[in-house]
Amino acid sequence: MQSRLVALLLCCIGLRAAAEDLTIQVRHVTSDAGPVMVAVYDKPGDFPAPHKWLAGQAIEAHGDSAVAVFHGLAAGRYAVAAYQDLNRNGKLDKNFLGLPTEPYGFSKDARGSLGPPSFDAAAVDVPASARVIITLR
Repeated sequence: MQSRLVALLLCCIGLRAAAEDLTIQVRHVTSDAGPVMVAVYDKPGDFPAPHKWLAGQAIEAHGDSAVAVFHGLAAGRYAVAAYQDLNRNGKLDKNFLGLPTEPYGFSKDARGSLGPPSFDAAAVDVPASARVIITLR
């Protein structure tokens, strides 16, 4: 009986070890000007569509950076998008040409050509990249 309990505990510990944390530091934030919205994507076809993310957080910035931590991610490839919601309306505002009017950025400082970068351009491997830095522009 005791050996079964030990085996069960070891199994549970092994399952927890497979879950990873991903820390996102967002730089060039305007202090107290609105929350920083951070989204983690695991599917290339969903990146960076609003509300199609795997996990998202709204974090308040105090100073010129903000940090979000996503707990319990499975090892794999993820792309991260972030923006500062200056007017607190819950979306990335764009001008009549479709260009963002609020500061935004992507993991690996990826940039797109006439649009957002591809998932592959922004993808990071977890757990190898347990910390990602995004610079808003």
